[in-house]
Amino acid sequence: MFVVDGGETALLEGLRVAPWERGRGVAGVLQRFCCQLVKHRYPSVKVTRLTRDDKLSAKELNKYRVIAKQGILLVRFNAPEFSSRLPSIPLPAGPSRTSPPVLLSPDEVHAVFLERGGILKDLLPNKTVIQDWQPFKALPGNHDLLRRKSIRWMTDDRIRPRVASLCTPPFPVPAGPLCFYLNIDVFGSGLRGAQEQLLSHLAAHVPVLPGDVKCQLFLPPSMWRPMADFCTSVLGLQLEKGYTEQYLLEEDL
Repeated sequence: MFVVDGGETALLEGLRVAPWERGRGVAGVLQRFCCQLVKHRYPSVKVTRLTRDDKLSAKELNKYRVIAKQGILLVRFNAPEFSSRLPSIPLPAGPSRTSPPVLLSPDEVHAVFLERGGILKDLLPNKTVIQDWQPFKALPGNHDLLRRKSIRWMTDDRIRPRVASLCTPPFPVPAGPLCFYLNIDVFGSGLRGAQEQLLSHLAAHVPVLPGDVKCQLFLPPSMWRPMADFCTSVLGLQLEKGYTEQYLLEEDL
């Protein structure tokens, strides 16, 4: 748990409990202790926020406010094999475009955090940047936090963007020998722009990876099916599981 949004929000992250201790209330005790500690040390904190990836019970729906919801698309592929095919993969079909997707400069990323959303104010859910499971309001105080994460920011247009994406650098996971996770958050409604940005993110990161990759995309629910078809039919990636959802939740502290 840590404090963001200019001291107004505490981010509550998930806990992994040993199998023999599950179902005994350990996680609940730790979370309540952390909330009490934050409330004591940071009296300016007004709410706690967290993300979940499973169905919410009636009890949880009464406890939390649902701030945003994204679909989760998980695909898997071998990095060297995909890299060998990457130059021959066709661009997404659709109306002709005047320019390729835009990789935002540091100054342009800074503009995202001005005026509660800046250049992406019409795309972000509830004026919130959700980056790799962590929600940050689009406020100036959060810019430095995210800048240190080496995120790759893209949009389809600098003036009137329809879709934007954030790609977190890949990291190794214990899911087999030489396996990496690559998380991409997508905001907006432009399907072709999202497909082009996905290709750009993959081209930037995958060629240097030596093994398998699990690529997790968080995207608007209506975009899940066409993006899944694009990943499997056009890119030749393996769909790891069906449709699931990511919930951004909030509770008064």
